[in-house]
Amino acid sequence: MVKFGTYIFPHVLGIRDEYPRLQIQVSLPGRSWSYRRDRGGVGAKFTVRGEIRPASQLTRDEIAALADGVARILDFEESDLTVLEKCFRWETGPVWTDNTAESQSPGGTPFILLGAATDYAYFGHRERFNQLQFDLETLGSYGARSWEYSDGSGGWKPLTPSSDGTLGFTQDGIVVLTPPTDWKQDTINSVAGKFWVRVKVASVTTAAAVNQIQINTVFNCIMVDPNFDRTAKKYNRIPYNAVFLQQENP
Repeated sequence: MVKFGTYIFPHVLGIRDEYPRLQIQVSLPGRSWSYRRDRGGVGAKFTVRGEIRPASQLTRDEIAALADGVARILDFEESDLTVLEKCFRWETGPVWTDNTAESQSPGGTPFILLGAATDYAYFGHRERFNQLQFDLETLGSYGARSWEYSDGSGGWKPLTPSSDGTLGFTQDGIVVLTPPTDWKQDTINSVAGKFWVRVKVASVTTAAAVNQIQINTVFNCIMVDPNFDRTAKKYNRIPYNAVFLQQENP
């Protein structure tokens, strides 16, 4: 299923993505070329191909109206989630613990999510995300949770999950987030270029231990150039192509 804002595209048949190379590069000793990587948060292009079944001029007009220059969240709602790029725990001191490798591995050593009421757990990725799936080794018992997201200038703003399938890290489940429109990449613990969220708790009775964390990535896009094939072989279908361009951090 492909969702753009609140609109769900009908009968999607294929998705093509393109990530142009941007000018973020690192020189490599002994080589005449530099390592380049795609920059997150901007520059991707997606083409969604599908059919309107049965043929409906109303549905065609609804799709065409989405090419209004307004940026919305494009969510492919993949059944296979992706690994989180960065996972930190902050303790007073300050002490930073990098749990990234363990959070990415289903068979690694479990790590403590939050061990004290003064701790923060940080989750970062180069693209926005709207789900955090937790596979817990030890079920936690915590007080009230407080979630926040990065504003791009070193500050934090409150974030209320849409739902919490972990019931406060007391069971395996998915925390669903609505990506804020002013969510921006920031630098945490010297790691730049990530969209960050963090969570703390009011109290700790039993600290949750985590096996793995996975996410569902989403993209801030505008839709351009929707087209519809009026020469379709089947009279009761209207093929369509919709192109989406990822936007710079708002």
